[in-house]
Amino acid sequence: MSDPPGYQRPTAKIAVKSKEREEDDEDQEPVPPEQPPVEDDDENENAGLSEEDLLLKETLEAAVAKLTARKSSSSSREAAVDTLATEIRSATSSMTSVPKPLKFLRPHYEPLKEFYRTLKSGSLKKAVADVLSVLAMTMAEEGSRECLGFKLEGNRTELGVWGHEFIRALSGEISQEYVARTTADPPDDPSELIELVDVIIPFQIDQKSEIEAVDLLLEVNELEKLIGYVDKSNYDRVCLYLLRLAEYHIALEDLESALGVAFKLYLGEKDLANALRVAMRLNDMGLATQVMEAAEKMRDGGLVLRQLGLMMGSHKFFGYTSDDDQVNSLIGNEELWDHFQSLARELNAEDPKTPDDVYKSHLSESSSLMREAAQVESARQNLASTYVNAFVNVGFQKDALMTPADTQWLYKNKDHGMISAAASLGMILLWNVNEGMSQIDKYLYSSEFIKAGALLALGIVNCGVRDDVDPALSLLPEHFEEGKPDILRMTAALGLGIAHAGNPKEEVAEVLLPVVADTSAAANMEVVALAGLALGLVFAGTADEDVCTTIVQRLMEASPAELDQPIAKMLCVGLGVLFLGAQEKAEPTVEAVKTVEHKISKFAAVVIETCAYTGTGNVLQVQKLMHLCAEHLDKNGDSVAEVAAAAEAAEEEETEEKTGAAQGGADATAAAAAAAADSKAAEEKEEEQQTEEEREAEKQQAAANAMHQSAAVIGVALITMGEKIGREMAQRTFQHLLQYGDLAVRRAVPLAMALCHISDPEYALIDVLSKLTHDADVPTAMSAIISLGLLGAGTNNSRIAQLLRSLATFYSKDANPLFIVRIAQGLLHAGKGLVTLAPYHSDRTLMSGPAIAGILAVIYCSLDLKNTILAKHHYLLYTLVCAIRPRMLMTLDAKTMEQLPVKVRVGQAVETVGQAGRPKTITGFQTHSTPVLMGFGDRAELVSEEYEPLSDVLEGVVLLKKRKKKRSSKDRDGDVEMAK
Repeated sequence: MSDPPGYQRPTAKIAVKSKEREEDDEDQEPVPPEQPPVEDDDENENAGLSEEDLLLKETLEAAVAKLTARKSSSSSREAAVDTLATEIRSATSSMTSVPKPLKFLRPHYEPLKEFYRTLKSGSLKKAVADVLSVLAMTMAEEGSRECLGFKLEGNRTELGVWGHEFIRALSGEISQEYVARTTADPPDDPSELIELVDVIIPFQIDQKSEIEAVDLLLEVNELEKLIGYVDKSNYDRVCLYLLRLAEYHIALEDLESALGVAFKLYLGEKDLANALRVAMRLNDMGLATQVMEAAEKMRDGGLVLRQLGLMMGSHKFFGYTSDDDQVNSLIGNEELWDHFQSLARELNAEDPKTPDDVYKSHLSESSSLMREAAQVESARQNLASTYVNAFVNVGFQKDALMTPADTQWLYKNKDHGMISAAASLGMILLWNVNEGMSQIDKYLYSSEFIKAGALLALGIVNCGVRDDVDPALSLLPEHFEEGKPDILRMTAALGLGIAHAGNPKEEVAEVLLPVVADTSAAANMEVVALAGLALGLVFAGTADEDVCTTIVQRLMEASPAELDQPIAKMLCVGLGVLFLGAQEKAEPTVEAVKTVEHKISKFAAVVIETCAYTGTGNVLQVQKLMHLCAEHLDKNGDSVAEVAAAAEAAEEEETEEKTGAAQGGADATAAAAAAAADSKAAEEKEEEQQTEEEREAEKQQAAANAMHQSAAVIGVALITMGEKIGREMAQRTFQHLLQYGDLAVRRAVPLAMALCHISDPEYALIDVLSKLTHDADVPTAMSAIISLGLLGAGTNNSRIAQLLRSLATFYSKDANPLFIVRIAQGLLHAGKGLVTLAPYHSDRTLMSGPAIAGILAVIYCSLDLKNTILAKHHYLLYTLVCAIRPRMLMTLDAKTMEQLPVKVRVGQAVETVGQAGRPKTITGFQTHSTPVLMGFGDRAELVSEEYEPLSDVLEGVVLLKKRKKKRSSKDRDGDVEMAK
């Protein structure tokens, strides 16, 4: 059939690949089949939705359309808003991901905002604002705070119906807005924000989100409001969080605010043991008195009052006096020596140890050489043995050298060695005042040095004990009188300070202040310095104005010759420990000390400032100290960079003067150049002719002039020792200082490392210190040796013991380092391993001011061992007694006050702050029967629920009472039958 004329048959084009293209495409990957063209965007979006989701989306879009339509009535708009609100509320009540209504409404956020702006004020506008506030949580630009802005314009009540995540987002924006308003110039009124906070806090408390509630109230400075919402079910969680939070507060006001709220919560819930713990942490005797008075009103037979008395005694918090003599006895630690003897009996540690038992010379590599050296007695070796004997047998009431009736050990020492030997009696009889006084009394009528030692022993035996008779205050002041030998005045002053460490009596100040203030020609700086240190021990952490003024005035009036004496630094240490934890309160004193025209002013300023921020973890202060450590100083104590800059400036000025002056001719110029060259050549020749000894002397002089840098290194340890992260960061910093620091800085680093970990022998730290014990600089090596002793004090750590035995062999022919090794061995085995020097106790929540003061006295002496401990002031080692306490857990029956052995689990403490439920508080535990030893970082808990402890923290001496058994229904029915 033929096509009609003019008709064109339609043609189809068929693409056929050429052979060439086929060859090119052989190496290419196969192309996936083409997708069909998308006809509609809406259909693409809805493709992955279920029928239920599709229905929800359509419902929401219809509601938005009805709401924003121009012709919609007010009733229909209100219905549409209700629909949106209902759907959003149901989806946000429990959010694990972004709710579907918020996803579906994302495209409508901007149109809804535009529509909102057109509405007039009223209930509809508020309802729309509520919806927009929730949408803004995920759709608003970051930093715009639209979520808060819409909520302030909407309904400000019933916020919880929008879900927990909304409350969390709103809280964050409230915090930001509060800061913005209060820091504006002029400040804006934040009252409407506080209204929202008042609605949010009850919701968070009900939802068990107490931590978030505390954070929000902290941000808006309304922490006191927390008291009205906390009850018996959650106060312990809230208070624990507040206590941990306080460690990170920089400002003293914030710290006191957080701890103050915790105190009120504990006191309100009758948790008096924890309330007292907070009061002691604040060092506030007024708050402690409130707790004790509340305990006196309890009808429990005074059981809780006894436990509180034991806690005050353990912390050396002696300011409170009760009407109950038994409670006063517990506060005064009068039974501590007896408890310690019970511990020793239980652990079979009663037999005295001799220095040879500690040295274990037979285990060293060259034992024969050591034995030969030991056969030749020397005063220095006997002095070392005196200290080892004193530390090892501390508090045991008997030893093998001093307490036997026919002892001649006292006379095997010379002069100042006799002081230490007689004073060691106080260490051995520690805490047992009655027995101690009778044994020490016979030495008070002996030769001058023995009598001086007996006066010091009299103070030591009273350390940590508060006695109504107060024998130290009765007997020691008569030896301060003018005309008495200086050595008696020195030891009597130090003994009085040690006896009243942590017991700031006005009578003690009245006796010691005139000694410090004495500026007569007969005044001896040694007596003045030790009296100042004694005042520091007594008034540690109190910032007492009279003591502070007297010491500062004495520093100002002292002559350069007096301040040049090494012992003068103890006056600065005494002034520093007055301000332990005082923070900004120390600033006026720091400025006053800087006016002293002597190099000691820098040292004093650093000591005071670092003591003021002890345990705070203040990063700004640490940075300031690091800048100080980074300076390189010349032999005169001046900054090398500053001296070089001044010289360069002077040279430039001289050049300008010469250029500006009239030209004196070529001859004059040549003559000047020749003179300069001759001068430079002479300097170089002088440097070459300097002997090695002279260079070494210059280095030592530079280190002596840079003592403030050493104090800055110690200060870094003081500031960071309060919490774990700070200590770890400080250790890294010390490693850098070891590599790049000057001599004065390097010498202080081992001591700073040990100060962060007193009685806490960490393996990594032991390795670092063991390397430094062989340092080319002998003072650095000796600092590392004594640091090993402080690090392992009272732990009997076998690794450190082995290191010290090796060092005794290595330094067997070098008297000074060997003496320090012996001291370190004595510290390591202190109390036969039953005591600790750690200044933090009560689950590391409390820092003992007297303990820190005693440790600091020894550490600052160790910065200049040659002129202090290795000279005639070695008895300053006894200031460590202020830090010594038994590391035990002993349980007593609260009613009879007799020992009550119970099973306890002892393990490493686990942080439980903010964790839900009742998490485990210890890990890796072992079960023991009390009394039991507690290591650093250990925590204990009772195995049986038969007894109830009267203190949450099982440490030291804890009283137990039997739990009241809950009577079953069968028992009650039986009682009824018997009555019938």
